[in-house]
Amino acid sequence: MKKIFFVALILAILAIGVSANFAADSLNNATDLNKAIDDAKSQNKNVMLIFSQDDCYYCDLLKKDTLSNGDVISKLNEGYVTVIVDVNQQPQLAAKYKVFGTPVIVFMDSNQKDIGRIEGYVDANEFLDYIKGM
Repeated sequence: MKKIFFVALILAILAIGVSANFAADSLNNATDLNKAIDDAKSQNKNVMLIFSQDDCYYCDLLKKDTLSNGDVISKLNEGYVTVIVDVNQQPQLAAKYKVFGTPVIVFMDSNQKDIGRIEGYVDANEFLDYIKGM
């Protein structure tokens, strides 16, 4: 009985450690564009808007494969404040940035000047190459 308890305790400790590491390697997303712009100004960063919607295969693929990549996360957390925008919940914002399909990523400086745009799915390598080229 003591062995089972000990093994369960070790597994619980490992699970906590793994989830803490996973949380540390996640993208820091804002939910409000105005706050994100203020944060970008105070942190001397750019803003990245990720336009997506539920039941969008390529949006899910972008989040799962590209935006969860460790190198992408590091680069974005270093230089960008990111905002995920659901086009169905914020259609006025999608219209403002001329988003007619998803996913679309809009890059802008903290003064809201567009500095780049990706339409559709890109893998992590393409994404990193795009950011380096900006």
